[in-house]
Amino acid sequence: MEDSNQKTNDKLNRLIDIAEDGKEGYENAATSVKNAAIKSSFLLFAQERSAYASQLREIIHQLNGKAEGDGGDTKGSLHRVWIGLKAAFTSGDDAIINACITGEKAAIKEYKLVLNDALISESIKPLVGEQLSGIEKALVNISSRIRN
Repeated sequence: MEDSNQKTNDKLNRLIDIAEDGKEGYENAATSVKNAAIKSSFLLFAQERSAYASQLREIIHQLNGKAEGDGGDTKGSLHRVWIGLKAAFTSGDDAIINACITGEKAAIKEYKLVLNDALISESIKPLVGEQLSGIEKALVNISSRIRN
């Protein structure tokens, strides 16, 4: 059972890293876009990701596990996706939006892996599913902005 809890802890810490990376990415994107409505959406998404990380930390503490530090996973591949935002900043709003879309697609993939993991407790999956739904809605929102 302890091994299962450790694996759950590790996976939830990975989702915390993803949420923190997304928060940082959206904050950076919000400072660089010119469109006020997009800026507002990005700031909202950053707040959501911060809340997601807090919720996941609470679950880890309830499992008597250790939540890792704040600030995202600087070694993770998702961080590298969000860092791509920095390169996009000089290319205009569409490039920033495309970088955010790439980041959200990578986050969705990771969340689905956790949801489909048989070792993750069924009691945790509703929260993970709810967060996944929020990320998917953000993806739809920002994807619609690229067409406008």
